[in-house]
Amino acid sequence: MPTNRTPTGRKSVLKITPEAIAAWKRADFDALHRLLGLAPWEASPLPYEITALGCSENDLPVEPGSRDWEKSIPKAVALQRQFLAVASWPDCREIYEEELRDAEKTVAYYRELVEHPDRGGQGTGSDPESRRKRLVEAEATLRYRQRLLDELETVREKWAPRSSLT
Repeated sequence: MPTNRTPTGRKSVLKITPEAIAAWKRADFDALHRLLGLAPWEASPLPYEITALGCSENDLPVEPGSRDWEKSIPKAVALQRQFLAVASWPDCREIYEEELRDAEKTVAYYRELVEHPDRGGQGTGSDPESRRKRLVEAEATLRYRQRLLDELETVREKWAPRSSLT
């Protein structure tokens, strides 16, 4: 006797619930992943400026033979576009400020190592040239984090909700 069964290979449709919108607005990576039913290896729809496991609207198309995380990026980008249309940019000021503080500490640490070559141990990366290179990289990261925080209001205005579904 035949039965109507759901095909195992069907595409799932993710519904954006009010709880998911609230998690998006809080930039809560774990809650958003759980509420959307994303697997641990899948990319988050949160912007990569907020979490390293996030995505960007400009991410490149997936190439054949990519890893599972890379294959999940198109779905994450589609979800990100939906969230931006409905709920605007997430409230990430606290995250940006924390990352800026971390970048400031990193710059101070590398500056200390450059100014005092006798500190910091021995081994790979302890030579003066490597230390100067890491200081330059840390300063570039610090400038990037400062720029992100400065531009936060502009980004939030750009992605203001276009509908009244919030």
